[in-house]
Amino acid sequence: MANSFAAALAVDTLAEESITTLGPVLGMLENFSLDVALSPVAPGSTVQVEVVSGGATAQTNPSSYTSNSDSTKIARAVTVNQHSISFKVTQSELNNGHRLRSLLRKNLQVIGTACRDAIFAPITVANYGAAVLDSTAAAFDASDLQTVWAGTKDFPTRHLILDGAYYSKLLPTNADSFLPGQAGAYGFDSIGVNNRWDGAEDDTIGFVGSADALAIASGEPIMDDEIQDLLSLYEAVSLPGGLTAYLSSFTDLGTRTRYMNISVMLGAAVGDGTAGAIITDGT
Repeated sequence: MANSFAAALAVDTLAEESITTLGPVLGMLENFSLDVALSPVAPGSTVQVEVVSGGATAQTNPSSYTSNSDSTKIARAVTVNQHSISFKVTQSELNNGHRLRSLLRKNLQVIGTACRDAIFAPITVANYGAAVLDSTAAAFDASDLQTVWAGTKDFPTRHLILDGAYYSKLLPTNADSFLPGQAGAYGFDSIGVNNRWDGAEDDTIGFVGSADALAIASGEPIMDDEIQDLLSLYEAVSLPGGLTAYLSSFTDLGTRTRYMNISVMLGAAVGDGTAGAIITDGT
């Protein structure tokens, strides 16, 4: 496949800065997700995340300190896949002033979106139960957050992400009101915007959970040391939404085409299904 660069850009001098078109608004996951850091791992590997689901039995005035002391742990299997994107600039395009770095921001958006879809795959009714709120954007207002809070009253913390059409209904109308993004606003530990819900249950427009609601395994792809030594660049980069990926750059010496690649090992599974809840769009 060839790049599609406008003919008008084949000029003597291109502007120093480039403009990148909008991508999805991806809400931060770090507040309510369990991130399991990984050493370099192969695609398709399974990471077992332990979930402590039961403690020992509490006793009053015990006669023994060794009885009723058994706890329970269950395993959550997280399959880790390599999510990757490669992009290039050919020698003739380089001759016309095009630079590989100008393509970086857009491709960070693209791979970040693919990763978000994979993370949202566990957000289903089967994992978290029926929606805690089902409302159209037109009908939604701040009072609906009372319903969400009441439905999640047993959560130790409540981090909420909402589609922008719903989030907008929480914006202040005067200087005396607080912003929904402030910690503690409307009784939630955080409220963020997320405008893409592909991968989640159909009609999902929001998710609220505590830190253990999702089990996310992310890490660095396996790479041979000798191959890494041949790369002109290899470094960690931040994707939209807060994930870390790994950026490399190399040249095909035969064609003198410059390439960049962004890769991350990533998988997600339900963590504590009783610590998360879905919000749907009322359809």
